[in-house]
Amino acid sequence: MKTLLNLLFLCIPFITSAQFFKYSTFYISSNIESPLTEQSHYMMDRVTQELTDITVVHPHDYRISLGIRKVARFDYEKRAKVFYDGTENSISTNATIGATTGHEYLLSYESIRERGQEFVNHEYWYRYIGKNFIVKGEYVDKQDIRLKTFGADVRGKINISKFNITAGVKHRSHPVYGLNPFNENFDLNEDAWWSVAYDLGYADEYYTIGDGYSNWNWYDPNGNLIAITDEEFMKYHFGKAVGIYNDNELQALGLQQELSAVVGISYYYYTPKLWVHAWGDVLPYHIGLTDYSYVSMDIIDKNPVDFDFGGVIGTKLTKRLGIFIEGRYQRYWDIKNYQVQAGVNYSIF
Repeated sequence: MKTLLNLLFLCIPFITSAQFFKYSTFYISSNIESPLTEQSHYMMDRVTQELTDITVVHPHDYRISLGIRKVARFDYEKRAKVFYDGTENSISTNATIGATTGHEYLLSYESIRERGQEFVNHEYWYRYIGKNFIVKGEYVDKQDIRLKTFGADVRGKINISKFNITAGVKHRSHPVYGLNPFNENFDLNEDAWWSVAYDLGYADEYYTIGDGYSNWNWYDPNGNLIAITDEEFMKYHFGKAVGIYNDNELQALGLQQELSAVVGISYYYYTPKLWVHAWGDVLPYHIGLTDYSYVSMDIIDKNPVDFDFGGVIGTKLTKRLGIFIEGRYQRYWDIKNYQVQAGVNYSIF
């Protein structure tokens, strides 16, 4: 956090000037959609022989976006919409080298509900590209893929024809990855699963119905009845309890700090009929600055090298026919974040 605050402090002279906001766009938007229809799900009561519809009916999906951006478009990028609404997802936004020198920034906030799951995505970054150097600070929290990091990097830059080569150091903060507190603190081979459930705050109550049938009601930590059999509790609630326990324990450990070497290369070629834009960053070496930084963890099959690659290729085969492919593949701390798009455009008239 200190690194990010220091970066923001250094940016104050720019932020307080009108020039900083020139050509930037502020946006706010929202949309509501009906959720996907779920497959019907029923449960048969073994005692009463009653069939109960337990299909989960999710409320409407929504997305609320707001932000401000100043990101120059490359020659091959054409703005498809009149207004920004926050759903824009240009691969080139992740390129190491922007379309122009000087400063650029993106501050994006999204509150999303999709199929009953609610999460918030944050992406804030500031970048200054000089003739021989790059400075960038960023905060990224993608709750939908459970990737969170913030920090800054400083690099030298060399331009060779259509190539840009960069090298420097990158500071990254991140939550604890690669640790399972539940497995560390509990052993289901020695501890009965119900005693573990008690430790997680759940309670059960024995009951009998008629002759020869008995089971347990289960209550959550707030005293609400959530299951009427052991089977129902194990199927729908015990796993969630483990997940909540892990999240709470990992959050208590706080954010971890790492310092990494970073080397990057980018290539840009453009004509109206053919364009190629490719870039890649590799982080081959890391120094852990805290006890639970990822590089300090003893993890089987850990990948020590992080990277972030991306590219865009497009061509106009004829006046009316064009094809394109673009994609990005990022791996930080063995968390993969990737997307690929390809298509054909043909103009009929």
